Amino acid sequence: MDIYAHEPLGFDGILVHVEADIRTGIPAVEIVGLASTSVREARERARIAIRNAGFEFPQDRILVNLSPADLPKEGSAYDLPIALKILTKSGQVEDVPLRILAMGELTLEGNLRPVRGVLPAVRAAVAHNIHTCILPQENFEEANLVSSVRVWPLRNLSEAGRVLMALGKRVVPGRRTSAPITGTLDQIQDFSDFRGDETLMRALMVAAAGGHNMFLAGPPGAGKTMAAHRFPSILPELDMDEALDTASLYSLWGKTQAELIQRPPFRAPHHSASLEGMLGGSKPLRPGEVSLAHHGVLFLDECPEFRRDVLQALREPVEHGYVDIVRAGRIIRFPSDFQLIMAANPCPCGNLGMAGKTCLCSPEEIRRYWKKLGGPLLDRIDMRIAVSPPAPSRLIGSPRTSPGVFREKVLTARSRQRSRLKNACTALDNLRTNARIPPARISDFCAVTGAAERLFLSGMVSYGLSARAGHSILKIARTIADLDDCAEIGESAIEEAMGYRQFGEGDAVWPI
Repeated sequence: MDIYAHEPLGFDGILVHVEADIRTGIPAVEIVGLASTSVREARERARIAIRNAGFEFPQDRILVNLSPADLPKEGSAYDLPIALKILTKSGQVEDVPLRILAMGELTLEGNLRPVRGVLPAVRAAVAHNIHTCILPQENFEEANLVSSVRVWPLRNLSEAGRVLMALGKRVVPGRRTSAPITGTLDQIQDFSDFRGDETLMRALMVAAAGGHNMFLAGPPGAGKTMAAHRFPSILPELDMDEALDTASLYSLWGKTQAELIQRPPFRAPHHSASLEGMLGGSKPLRPGEVSLAHHGVLFLDECPEFRRDVLQALREPVEHGYVDIVRAGRIIRFPSDFQLIMAANPCPCGNLGMAGKTCLCSPEEIRRYWKKLGGPLLDRIDMRIAVSPPAPSRLIGSPRTSPGVFREKVLTARSRQRSRLKNACTALDNLRTNARIPPARISDFCAVTGAAERLFLSGMVSYGLSARAGHSILKIARTIADLDDCAEIGESAIEEAMGYRQFGEGDAVWPI
């Protein structure tokens, strides 16, 4: 029987082949293969657990090898595969001709405790043609989310003999349940109680339809935070692959997944977040906020209050859709394809430009406040929206348009662009939204002619825009055309897209 464990190194991780050799000699257990302290301690947990589970621990020399040997191994999930390998090599349980994934932490009584990272481990096993998994009972529902695998849940090590006997006789396990999908839109906040102006709602629709990053600038109480927290309600629900990716990342983070979440994730870290907390890292390696927001939204409220190095580290994940973490000569990659929404006040006190209020900030304080963002990061933000406080009459009135209408328009626009991108791109491109159109394909999807072309060229010169900004304008214009059900990008779409991009470019200032 080939027993495999899983090392959660990055998103996919690596399968680890567990081997054992038992021979006559001075009784000892040695674990080789760059095992950390927690893995080496598995020999003592396995020794006591095997005895307390009703088996006999071999009084011989035991060598356990974890292959590949040059990969560092960490965590307590190796307890169960090591114990199973010792039991099969000593002939106490049936050695079936199968490839099996096993994960679980052993207690001294021989019981099994749940471990993190089960869902990505099971997905990696299926990718390597391993369709049998032995896991703790508490991890059963999470592993059961993958439909092409048979999961044998164990409450304790004493059940291992019966399970392996059943596997040897090709007895299938009990009833499998289909992966439940929850988290529908009626469980999250929508825009039914939002009283922002039509300009802001239009900008939110454009951002949601095209997957564009957005910056909201305005005084306190203007509705920036409220709009951001309700933004996921107009986004499309996740498909099965996206839901599995999201659940896998949360499993690696340490949250047991019993169901697939249908709605896009929304992450709003505090401004005291560290670089490791945002990008991922620590020990053992875990995904950060940018990866936990994969296929969803990352919202940075009061973004100038974040550390400068944290903000500037967002540039690569925003542009590429993944984050690379270098650890001991290895590059660990986590996906991070999210929509970034940033919000800021016009100054530290928030009163700059407000009628009837006095700003107490010095010019130097205001300069330092905005300098944290930096030009390179702002250049990657497609849309910059000046948010004004709503008129008093809007606070007591009802919304002029139903939130369902906004979402329906977004879904229709997403459907148009997905059909267009799917028909024109290969599977390697994997384009889902206009915001992810690469520069090499801009001319294919965002072509402009006539008056629209002249307006675009003159706007580029007038505002002193960068090439990246020009591409952003074209992609936003393509989204606007999709929202308006237009096959071609017209002059009005270019004009509206320019309006979303001009503030913060060159000598332009925020109109607060």
